[in-house]
Amino acid sequence: MWNKTKSLLLSRILTWIATFIVAVLTFFVPRFSEWYDKSFSHDYGFFAESSVMIPMCIVLYVCEVFAFAVLYSLHVLLANINREQVFVEQNTLCLRRISWACMFAGIAFSVLGLWRFVFLLAGFLAVMFGLIMRVLKNVFEKAVEIKSENDFTV
Repeated sequence: MWNKTKSLLLSRILTWIATFIVAVLTFFVPRFSEWYDKSFSHDYGFFAESSVMIPMCIVLYVCEVFAFAVLYSLHVLLANINREQVFVEQNTLCLRRISWACMFAGIAFSVLGLWRFVFLLAGFLAVMFGLIMRVLKNVFEKAVEIKSENDFTV
């Protein structure tokens, strides 16, 4: 029978798997960028005539830093939920970190969009996800505030 404990365990396992995958992909960024530039890339962008390999490597490495920040925040968030600490200030901080990391990754992909317009879509999606996380952060922040008030009145 599926329950919330198993669901939380699955989330934690998937977060660890994602962390491992991002760490392994670090070693393949140059090869992936070269493959994209030579085999798959279309010349649509302001700098379309130039190679996208170097800018893509830079953006992907920068975005990996943001990905590790997001994954670390998810680990902390899931560990807190596992300890039954849901509406605490630390979780709000984790959601804030996730939202900013997504926003910055979106900006980085938008810069890459100068070479290939398709990356503007990735940048837009990352910024939108960051905005959604920002709204969730605000909801959590309000819930932490209400919980804190309730704890003082009891």
